[in-house]
Amino acid sequence: MTVVESRAGTGTGSTSMVVSADRGGVEVVERWADAWRRLCDEFVDDQPFYHPEWISAHIRAFTPKANVLLLTVTLEGRLCLVLPLLEERALFHGLPLRTLRAPVNSHSCRFDAVRCPGREGDLAVRALWEHLKELPAWDLLELSYVPKDGTLSALALAAAADRFHTAQVPMIPNPYIPIPSDPARLLELPANKKLRSQLRGIRRELTGRGQLKLQRVCDANRAILQRFYELESAGWKGAEGSAISCTPQTQQFYDEISKSAETFGYLCIYTLEFDGQLLASHLGLSYKGRYFSPKVAYDENFKQWAPGQLIVEEIIRDCSARDVREYDITGPNDAWKAKWTSQTHPQCIQFIFRKGIPGNLAHAIRFRLRPWLKKVTGRARSKKR
Repeated sequence: MTVVESRAGTGTGSTSMVVSADRGGVEVVERWADAWRRLCDEFVDDQPFYHPEWISAHIRAFTPKANVLLLTVTLEGRLCLVLPLLEERALFHGLPLRTLRAPVNSHSCRFDAVRCPGREGDLAVRALWEHLKELPAWDLLELSYVPKDGTLSALALAAAADRFHTAQVPMIPNPYIPIPSDPARLLELPANKKLRSQLRGIRRELTGRGQLKLQRVCDANRAILQRFYELESAGWKGAEGSAISCTPQTQQFYDEISKSAETFGYLCIYTLEFDGQLLASHLGLSYKGRYFSPKVAYDENFKQWAPGQLIVEEIIRDCSARDVREYDITGPNDAWKAKWTSQTHPQCIQFIFRKGIPGNLAHAIRFRLRPWLKKVTGRARSKKR
């Protein structure tokens, strides 16, 4: 492991922030894990996906040989900001670049740098950028699944202020449902009236035939996890090879995340049964008044009962009773989610290009040449019609 430090004044006398760049493997994440989690408690938008256990699980499962670069900003020994990155040599639209990218993929849900609140947090972002722009051996900073107005968006603004090329590319937003505490208002969900009526009819039918039971489990019981994996793989996800159990790396990630979520008290596995028959299940998280559902599954043999929608309704009722005020559905804004809510959390990919020939050329290809070619091609096709 190698560590490089720099200092930046805070404007408060002689006190300065120390920016460190730790390089190595997953051990550099674990080295900072305790202080990182304490900082998460201060973060205004604290979510499980930003915690060290999520980052280390991703690295161990998907990029075990990666070169990890962990950037930290401290003030008088107290951690103020942390940003984990992977150092890679990769092609960017055919151009080989030295890339610093976020340690995430589609299973990570979201990514952001964690920082302390207020003016100190703002100064930490600036100190981080001052260090980054002087850090050698990178051409592109690529940050995916980033909240539009989060810490990393502030980092991109600092880069743009120094006349570095930056770009913000929107990703499909994540829908969320504000959960009312008033039982009467729960009857107004889902927002789609047709689905609301359909679910009432299904409930009347099931009530006359047997017992519908929702169960919430907060431990990573092997049998319960395996039951979820089997349910998910039995449907279309298994057929197309995208179910968790289809690849060892993906199952390793969810096994580790589930165990960590149990350890830190935010695992929330829901099951919905009808007379002992498993209809649907969520591998979810319940954290600081919000419920997240990274993975969902339902039995496609019972489509007539809309089990995927029925469990959402049951979960919302349970969350309301537990004073959980938001159901963050996570993932893209699919059609079934839009029936519940029109509210979304925007997310994006943030690009920062280093000054110099490789970075300038990469920016020109992606954000000038490609749009121009697309426009010219579109005109040519219109003329042929």
